[in-house]
Amino acid sequence: MITINFLALSCLLTGPIQIGIGLGALFEEAERIHPSLSLSPIHRFVPRHVDPKVVTQNPQLSSDPAFIEAIAHSGSQGNLSAVGIRAALYVLYRGEKDVGFYGLEAESLAEADHLESALRKIWAHNESLHRAQVHRAGLVVVVVWTDGIALEDWLSVNERVDQRLSGL
Repeated sequence: MITINFLALSCLLTGPIQIGIGLGALFEEAERIHPSLSLSPIHRFVPRHVDPKVVTQNPQLSSDPAFIEAIAHSGSQGNLSAVGIRAALYVLYRGEKDVGFYGLEAESLAEADHLESALRKIWAHNESLHRAQVHRAGLVVVVVWTDGIALEDWLSVNERVDQRLSGL
C-alpha cells in the first residue's frame, strides 16, 4: 500500500515503485490548478461523498485497496468497485461552491476503457449542466465535479486538467 502527500510525491515518482504516476501530475498540480480554488486541510472538514476513515489527506493519492474502493464507489455514484484499478486520487476544493476530483488509474487499457465508458454514462447528465467532466489519458480516468462554480472558472479548471493529463 502506498499513500503519499506532497513531500512524499517526489520519492514515489523517482523510486522503484511507480504506482499512481499517471495521477501524480494532477496530485502535484493540485494546489495550483486554478487561482480561484484552494485546498483545505482535511482536519477542517469532513470529506464529501467518501468515507472519512479512508480519506486522511487533501489531496490524497494512494494504492490502498480501501481507498481505491471508496473513490471508485463515490466517483461512480455507487456503480463501480476497485476491480482493475491500481491507484486513486481524491481532491476537494472547499469554497462557496466546491470542486472535486475522483481520479482512477486502471491496471490495463481494457480496464481504463471500461472505467471511461461507465463514468461517461454515469456523469452524462451532470456534464450537460457543466457540473461534471470526465477526462481520460492512457490508463487514467478523472471525474471533475462542481457544485456550480462560475462557467469561466469551470472551463479553465477542466482545460488545466486536460493539459496535465496530456503530459502523460
